[in-house]
Amino acid sequence: MTTQTVLLLAATVFCVGWSLSASAGETLSLREDWRIQSSAEVKEAGEAISAPGFPCYNWYKAAVPTTVLAALVENGVYPDPYYGDNLKRIPGYRDGRWMVIPKDSPFYPSWWYRTEFEVPGELGGKHLVLHLDGINYRANVWLNGNKIAEDEDVVGMFRRFEFDVNDAVVIGGKNCLALEVTAPGHLPEKEYRTKQVEATTGWDDHNPQPPDLNMGLWQDAYITATGPMALRHPYVASKLDLPRLEAAHLTVSAYVINKTDAEVTGTLVGTIEDVRFAQEVTLAPSEKRLVTFTPGAFDQLNIANPRVWWPVNAGPQELYDLGLECTVAGQRSDSAQVRFGIRDATTYINDEGWRQYVINGRKILIRGGAWMTCDMLLRLTHRRYEALIRYAKEAGLNMLRSEGFSIRETEDFYSLCDRYGVMVTQQLFGRSIPDDGLAIACIDDTLLRIRNHPSLVHFLGHDETFPTEKLDAAYRRMIAEYTPDRTYQPHSGAFKLEDRYKTGGTRTGSLQVWQYAEPDHYYVSETTGAWGFAQSGGIGGIFAPLESMRRMMPEHALWPPWSDTWSFHTVIQGGPYFNNVIKALKEHYGEAANIEDFLKKALVMNYACARGMYEAYGRNKYSATGITTWKYDAAWPASPTWQYVDWYLIATGAYYGAKKACEPLHVQYSYDDDTIWVINGRYEDYSGLRVTAKVYNLDMTEKGMQTATVDVPADGNVKAFTIDWPGGLDLTHFLHITLEKTETVPSVAQSPSAVYPLSENFYWLSTASEADHTSLQKLPRVTLDTAYTVKQQGEENVAQVTVNNPTEHLAFAVHLAVRQGKGGPEVAPTYWDDNYFSILPGQRKKVKALFATEDLAGKEPIVTVEGWNVAK
Repeated sequence: MTTQTVLLLAATVFCVGWSLSASAGETLSLREDWRIQSSAEVKEAGEAISAPGFPCYNWYKAAVPTTVLAALVENGVYPDPYYGDNLKRIPGYRDGRWMVIPKDSPFYPSWWYRTEFEVPGELGGKHLVLHLDGINYRANVWLNGNKIAEDEDVVGMFRRFEFDVNDAVVIGGKNCLALEVTAPGHLPEKEYRTKQVEATTGWDDHNPQPPDLNMGLWQDAYITATGPMALRHPYVASKLDLPRLEAAHLTVSAYVINKTDAEVTGTLVGTIEDVRFAQEVTLAPSEKRLVTFTPGAFDQLNIANPRVWWPVNAGPQELYDLGLECTVAGQRSDSAQVRFGIRDATTYINDEGWRQYVINGRKILIRGGAWMTCDMLLRLTHRRYEALIRYAKEAGLNMLRSEGFSIRETEDFYSLCDRYGVMVTQQLFGRSIPDDGLAIACIDDTLLRIRNHPSLVHFLGHDETFPTEKLDAAYRRMIAEYTPDRTYQPHSGAFKLEDRYKTGGTRTGSLQVWQYAEPDHYYVSETTGAWGFAQSGGIGGIFAPLESMRRMMPEHALWPPWSDTWSFHTVIQGGPYFNNVIKALKEHYGEAANIEDFLKKALVMNYACARGMYEAYGRNKYSATGITTWKYDAAWPASPTWQYVDWYLIATGAYYGAKKACEPLHVQYSYDDDTIWVINGRYEDYSGLRVTAKVYNLDMTEKGMQTATVDVPADGNVKAFTIDWPGGLDLTHFLHITLEKTETVPSVAQSPSAVYPLSENFYWLSTASEADHTSLQKLPRVTLDTAYTVKQQGEENVAQVTVNNPTEHLAFAVHLAVRQGKGGPEVAPTYWDDNYFSILPGQRKKVKALFATEDLAGKEPIVTVEGWNVAK
């Protein structure tokens, strides 16, 4: 890796950083010390505004990346738009889905972004390039009084822009960069029968539109300095020998650019660990050429016994680093670094017309979720990305579908998916936009930017619709040129099952599963059940915990459903969209007395529904090939919405139901035929596993027990037995299943064998045709004995918690939390290996949690225990 250096420039209050970048040579970051102001308040022209020393005392301070609204919130102009009804009070806000910005909005006029910086004198003679990696939506670009780009050219949210600025930059002196940014939505006021018109982000019906439509510099701005040759878009493609994985064949490429008006000869050198390769390159004046190292010409790129990248639970996430350096006349001209993985990922349409994923020559069942841009104001922090992607890994969710109305995701998102083994299906757009050329330019740049990531495995064209013929042809051409080992389908999924052959082997969801789906739905539904591949299945509205609800709105708005504020914090259709969830909750668990009682029941119901959905896919593989449920995360505080981890980074009941279902070796119950199955998600055989199922009445009287010993092949699923239900069952009764491995211990004469628990599962069931769990309210209160230790390991803390149930009654839906001191808020994120679990009488359960030291805010970690019938 290149050593990072920083130069602190002392002249003026501005400071900038020089470093050796992963993308190109030396880099001058322009993140800090910006000022922004509306053009309605600034009367001067760009020549004056971009002159060093221009007075901007009444401008707002900012750091980029930032949108205009995010910067104004940071400056206290508007209160937290995520709390209560504050967002509605920001000028320019509109209800519902909208694409046209109101002319009386403060975000209708353009806004100026301005910063001053110095370029060190030692960079004289270098070739300097200004990079703007993300502008929403268009901009005029000025540097030192010179207009270097027009907004008719600098347009489109998902494009990176480069400008040679040698002639405009002052070396060793003060410089000023000013951008006049115009928001999307400057469109005719009319009814648009589409959800997308421009090459910008949208929010569909997930959450409200921010009033500025995310205008601003939403990605980095910086300047690079190189010699006469510059490098762009380095790439490593790998081809594995299947099925033994004994060799990999790498192809390395990069675009080399002659930055001069004379012919230049240089040497391009690559290193991958102890492997080195090089070739000479001669470029004509201003020529740009793709330079490639093939395994046929460079034998050292044939790697024996490579370390292979696997998705979560399938194997390790091995990564390599490529270093490229271009030298001219013995001097380094430019360099680049890329992290990549060696793996083979493909998909195909099976005999039933469904898309099947194959990783490193092995089928894999997809169980994941649709990823939505993780913050409505595009405050895309590493902390938020890491928490959400790590939560997916910890739950065994192996894919995120980057949704078409979201941003084209950042390097941080993809790098973390690489690290944690979470595969990505990238959707290219939400809808066809009128400007085909602009859409193509956005996707061209996106593919070049994200193609090195092993987590990226498949592309979708558009959401619930087909691209135009021109766009579809362009997508196919660019994928074939830039990343031919990835597969593509034009449409996210068919509404009619017979259309799956045209859309690409997947189906979308339905109104039913987007509103509410029972725990047995995916076992019994003939149209949206667990078979084939569902891009947008789901269980309907998922509730955030009470703590999150109290953070997002005042107490008076919490009860009863749906106050205006609560309804606002759901989806744009409002709370009544989820009335089926409310109805099911009342029918299955009883009338709620207050918000605490309501959410206690809602989280338990969500747990059962999510577990049932993912378990059905496990039992039915590979008639069922996958599901990316609608959806995984939320962009702002909402409840219920489609989410497994809420905006405050607290995992929901549904998350822990999904985590239970997706454990790599798992025992489960089938709602449709009362069978017990063992599901193996690993690529290794297991033999002699003992399955035990016990049936209990509400008072925990044991009513029956069955056992079986099974062998489970690699990536297999095996039926252990069918439950023989005993007579005399209560309306609500329980099923407890365990999976164990017994091994002989010859050195221990007194104990010839040891039992290793592998999986445990607990179900609450009903004798009624429509599940009736209202008698759960009669469970006696229990007091649990809890002990815990917390030890720091590096930047993390590890909490080891032992919970003992000394009573004769069930402890149902036990919820653990780590808090910032006694009575403090819940530490989030916290990665529990289990939660919302039940503890049988006399049972002792050990649970582990991981959380960051910094998230304690200097307070002592306190573990709290709550539950359905657990005394606090």
